Amino acid sequence: MPVQVQTQRSGRFMDPWPYLTLATAVVMLLALINAGFVGKTLLATSLNVDPEEATELQPIQVEKTPIGALRIDTEATIPDNQWVTYEIQLRDRQGNLLASGIKQAWSESGTWNEEGESGTWQESDLTGGLDVRPNQSEPMTIAIQVLDYTNTSGQEIDQPVPITVTVQNGVVDGRYLWAGLIGTTSLALLSLVAVPLTGAQVIEKTIPDSDVGDRAVMGGSDRLVRVTVDITSDETSPKALEVELFVKDQNGEQIYTNSFPVKLSLSKENGKVDEGTGTLTVFFLLEPRSSYGFYAEVVPDGPIDKTELVVRDGAKTLIPVQVVHLKTI
Repeated sequence: MPVQVQTQRSGRFMDPWPYLTLATAVVMLLALINAGFVGKTLLATSLNVDPEEATELQPIQVEKTPIGALRIDTEATIPDNQWVTYEIQLRDRQGNLLASGIKQAWSESGTWNEEGESGTWQESDLTGGLDVRPNQSEPMTIAIQVLDYTNTSGQEIDQPVPITVTVQNGVVDGRYLWAGLIGTTSLALLSLVAVPLTGAQVIEKTIPDSDVGDRAVMGGSDRLVRVTVDITSDETSPKALEVELFVKDQNGEQIYTNSFPVKLSLSKENGKVDEGTGTLTVFFLLEPRSSYGFYAEVVPDGPIDKTELVVRDGAKTLIPVQVVHLKTI
């Protein structure tokens, strides 16, 4: 039966998923970069807060923003081996409590001795904060109240606690953006790896020789067929080989043949070639859907240790590729 053979470059079978995930990862990266610039500092001050008393700051005008939140960052300054528990309060213009958070700050130090060696250590956790999403633009008041101030022995300390307060509006929490960036980048990498493996594997045959072939049902007007020939050669490998590829129809008649050059990647050991590897990939569009045979012969055949033929039906591609269209007339 006559067969029409046409070869042309086509992007019809490109998989959009890797590019969508890559685009999402780029958006997440831009958002992460932009997050460091969108916040507006409304207040930065230091105050001394007496134990069991609340110290209010001057009211600040908070504007409702389309993205981000109002962030109140605090940092207590206390000597080593002391603990302080304080509450951060945010109130509206009527004095109603909008949000609050309690921070237990501490700073400890000491010495250690072990196996004849000694040294000092110092640890602390002094920073606290509060994130609030305003529902409307209005003046708000921040108050700091020290609830408890003691040393590590539990003795109360009757001294003011220096606390630094920084208030920013429109702040974006970068932790979630980092998680989104890592997730979308991982999906993009996985999809880039997965696309060459899409489609049903209808032929997979490996022989320790230079000629390989098999037959299976495949094809159709909307199904791309990916044919891959993997070659492994010995220490006598040249830099390039020729792969002669044949396609036969359901009656065993040859309907296509072509010779493709394949460059080998040579691995060396002690300056000498140990083996060579190479891959040929050819795409076909076969009409009608039927039983087709694919056969590959590697020339020269002397150095060949192994040849593997893999055919996938319903494949996808990452970029436009040359497609050999075989159509029975």
